[in-house]
Amino acid sequence: QTNPPPLSSQEIQEAAECALQAWDTMRGGAGKLLKKYPVKACGYCSEVHVGPWGHRVKLCGAFKHQWRDGKHGWQEATLDELIPPNYVWHVRDLAGPPLSNHLKRFYGKAPAIVELCVQAGATIPERYKAMMRLDI
Repeated sequence: QTNPPPLSSQEIQEAAECALQAWDTMRGGAGKLLKKYPVKACGYCSEVHVGPWGHRVKLCGAFKHQWRDGKHGWQEATLDELIPPNYVWHVRDLAGPPLSNHLKRFYGKAPAIVELCVQAGATIPERYKAMMRLDI
């Protein structure tokens, strides 16, 4: 089995732009589907249920609320509950010094896929610039 040839910097940037567009398309489509179909999320744990009503098959994993007898606290799901973004710190300069803990309130965050695409050369979408603290 031979290794594929390495990607050029332009191919990497095109892949990053394509991945970022796919992320936005997927989240946009899921948001539209959330308006049409019933999706419930437990307010106490990370369970999500797609269908007419929340299930009673499995006990809730949040044991600190034992007065509920392990029952889920179903509510309308949000897009972030359906597709939870994994937020990471935004690194402006990969060649620069590492991030400092005492300056962390000045650093921005972004979903991991967005940060990966930006580091690979994708253009930063406007809606993420404030979150990534690029406006300051």
